[in-house]
Amino acid sequence: MEQLFLMPGEERCERLKDGNGIPRVHYSYRSMHGAFFDCESRSLEEAQRLCEDWLVGQDRCYRN
Repeated sequence: MEQLFLMPGEERCERLKDGNGIPRVHYSYRSMHGAFFDCESRSLEEAQRLCEDWLVGQDRCYRN
C-alpha cells in the first residue's frame, strides 16, 4: 500500500491472509498533520484501536 496516495484524514484497509492462511488486515492512516500510521493486525477493530493509541501520542507532539 502506497502511503503517498493518502490525503490527510484518509484511511485505507486491505484484508489479506498471512503465509498460514490466517486472515489479517493491513491498515494505513494519514493524520491531519501529515504523519503516517501503518500496521497489520488480526482485525479492523484492533488496527483502528492501535491507530487511536498512536494518534493520542501524535496529539501530544502538536500541543503548544
